Amino acid sequence: MLDFTEADVVAWFSPIRPPTRQNNWPPVIRAIERGRSVEPLLHELGAILFELGTQDPSILLKAFLGDPVQHDLQTVMAQLGAARLLRLVDWLSATLPGAPQLLARLSQGRAANAQAINSSLRALTARDTLTRMFSLDRVAWLQSCAEAATNPQEKS
Repeated sequence: MLDFTEADVVAWFSPIRPPTRQNNWPPVIRAIERGRSVEPLLHELGAILFELGTQDPSILLKAFLGDPVQHDLQTVMAQLGAARLLRLVDWLSATLPGAPQLLARLSQGRAANAQAINSSLRALTARDTLTRMFSLDRVAWLQSCAEAATNPQEKS
């Protein structure tokens, strides 16, 4: 099931979460997601999406690409913190064969919601990329390669 409770999305996000500083953006969970009336609605959204995902994916994709549903989905996604946003992106990618097209439409354009989604995804992927690029293992490997290139060992 696509469980959108805070505990579940944070548990799902923790293994893939890049190391962050205290005030890094986007937050894992946004304040709006913690509202008393919002948490049950997000849980219900996850259950509905999961149920729809068991149907014909082409029908679901067609509905998501339609203006009213796409606008509503975009509005919700723009409000989500990193954990639920990435969980939803992961679910869409695993469920819908046309997910890249949908995600492109949701995150591109001049609308504030599209820009919010785009900014969140770019920030999250940039952090992950930088974390991998400058990992201690990678830096140590590069250093050993540089040393080997500048000090070649003579073979006898």
